[in-house]
Amino acid sequence: MTKIAELDTYNTESGTELEPILDVAVIGAGIAGLTAANELNRLGFTVGVFEKARGTGGRLSSKRIASIQHENRFMAFDLGCASIMAESAVFTQQLQDWHLKGVVAPWCVDKQGKSHYVAVSRNSALTRHLSKDLECQFSKRIVEIEQIEGVWHLFMLQEHVEIPSERTLLARAKKVIIAAPPAQAHDLLPITSSLKSALKDVQVSAQWVMAVEVNNSVADFPVIQHPDSEVIFSITQESNKPGRSHEKDGNTSIILQVQASPSWTNNHLESTPDQVTELLLEALEIHFGQPLDIVNHYAHRWLYSCITKGVAAKDGFLWDEQGLGLIGDYINNDFSGIESAWLSGKQMAEWIGQMFSDKLLSEQIR
Repeated sequence: MTKIAELDTYNTESGTELEPILDVAVIGAGIAGLTAANELNRLGFTVGVFEKARGTGGRLSSKRIASIQHENRFMAFDLGCASIMAESAVFTQQLQDWHLKGVVAPWCVDKQGKSHYVAVSRNSALTRHLSKDLECQFSKRIVEIEQIEGVWHLFMLQEHVEIPSERTLLARAKKVIIAAPPAQAHDLLPITSSLKSALKDVQVSAQWVMAVEVNNSVADFPVIQHPDSEVIFSITQESNKPGRSHEKDGNTSIILQVQASPSWTNNHLESTPDQVTELLLEALEIHFGQPLDIVNHYAHRWLYSCITKGVAAKDGFLWDEQGLGLIGDYINNDFSGIESAWLSGKQMAEWIGQMFSDKLLSEQIR
């Protein structure tokens, strides 16, 4: 891997050294962005990944919450997608490769006969694995990208200054791939990009997700459930996943992840986490037919979760003549979820590898 700091820089007429020029800058360290960055890195391109959060993950994020009752005890769970499935041959093979490396493990087979995988020991371990050979910068919120003399400049808001709106140059790149939710991607794209209009009709709904730790035994229920409920979309047994047994005082407690339905979420967008928790716990007790002995709980609202209307693109990505690309699970390629995001990133990187070489990219900025 070529470190960003090792790349050649050029000086202005005043001799001021600027940020090095990357071949490709990737904005977003979820599954799509990291997949694209990994493939481009393997092909020999110099790549930088920039993520607004403190770590990798996106919808493969996981969380560890301190106990609300006991010191030095924690509830760990997957905060986003509960599991990973494959329909295409290429992603099925990728899951098998990750399994051989110990990154993912098979979990269960649902009623439709579909195999579910999870990362070990949390789903966020998969994106950490994908980022290990990459140059990633976290807690870097890109607020503007601007093309200056054929080079894309990535700006973030400067911190700890008297004028908070003052921007600072973070990176420069010959090409930029935006692997962010469509609303954020739309705001980042310059008005000159033809991609902006492609995003205007994309629709993504929000979703409340709750994790709850209980002492009750719910082992008789399926590990993945989709109740006939207007409130709850799915219930998964987190502590049933490979390598995730959870013990407290010598007894096994059970951690559940509860995903609210998009329609219910839409009716409770402005509710507080405590209000949402109370309502979801009530629906959960109705579903199980018994009061629950609650040990811990946590609720999170995903603003960009369920794709209700995507962008039609047979290649799984979008590209414009200025050197800007869009990837993500909202770009239709006959698949959905994690598989769609992974395919989008892989297809984008392979296309760049076929269309551009290091020499061609270098010539384009001269």
